[in-house]
Amino acid sequence: MNSIFPHVFGQERVKQAWAKAIENHRMASTSIFYGEEGLGKTTAALDLAAALTHISPDKVWNENNAPAWLDDENKSLLYMLDAHVFYMKPITDVLQIGQFVELGDYIQHFDDSPHVCIIDEAQTMGAPIANAWLKTLEEPKENLFFILISHNLERMLPTVVSRAELFRFMPLDRDGFQNFVIARGEELSGLKTPEDIEKAYRLCAGNPGAALNFYGAGGENAYDWAKHFWEIVTFDSMPLTRLAGISPKTNRKELLRNLSWCIAIGRNLMLLNEVADEADMFSLITQEEREIAPSWADGKAQAAVKILEKAEKALRHSISVRDVINMLAVNMVWIRKGVHL
Repeated sequence: MNSIFPHVFGQERVKQAWAKAIENHRMASTSIFYGEEGLGKTTAALDLAAALTHISPDKVWNENNAPAWLDDENKSLLYMLDAHVFYMKPITDVLQIGQFVELGDYIQHFDDSPHVCIIDEAQTMGAPIANAWLKTLEEPKENLFFILISHNLERMLPTVVSRAELFRFMPLDRDGFQNFVIARGEELSGLKTPEDIEKAYRLCAGNPGAALNFYGAGGENAYDWAKHFWEIVTFDSMPLTRLAGISPKTNRKELLRNLSWCIAIGRNLMLLNEVADEADMFSLITQEEREIAPSWADGKAQAAVKILEKAEKALRHSISVRDVINMLAVNMVWIRKGVHL
């Protein structure tokens, strides 16, 4: 791991490209970090921002400012992580014009020292906003760098993509994943042995964010919740009543973690129904999942995962916990009955 990017695990090609660009003073004015959620794109943006502005990475992401912009319950138009580093993310489901107006006001007063603007979930930037910002991207101020983060590059406006240098983030290999687990040992205290880490690697497919979600604080309880959820929607004669009963006090963060496990189990059910003999090669399959899988054949598992992902998205966009659970319960019952076909 390069010492100037201390929080970035894996992504060796990306880090080498950044180090060379910084050394040669040829860093692109606009970069797009893309890849699936949980691979460390936002963390990497912070490390790169620190390197470009010549400040400590720990100063950019510290205990005082991190909770404000990481917590989905606390939302602001724009976050100043340092006098030279700015960060924005969608307030609801999309980035809004007011956020860019506020950022533009700050940019007008930037001096010639390096400044970095990080725009998270840039795929939610609508075409009118993207088109309005093209001139800023095409003719940036000297020493002004934009880092756009996207979980879905295909949803971004092609004219924006064409004006940026692209950096693809990949899942970690086994060594990178092990290094990540060791470095985050306090948060992943349940992964102690090489066997534990190997199981986690297979389940998370090398995704460090998934490891924190599954094996961090509360992960075991979330897994138990998810197993119970699938047992109810698969075998229970009164699933709507039972689901309402297991979630009366679940808060938003807890349910998000529970849904992550539900989705992971659902994807295993998909594997078992599509490539049963080879499923163990791609993920960690439990005996309980093998018993449940036949009930979710014929496309039912795929439909269930889509509904779970929709519920997760709704929860992130401030839909009430009760409404999400009710929506999920009704849809899962109909899918199990085959009504989705």
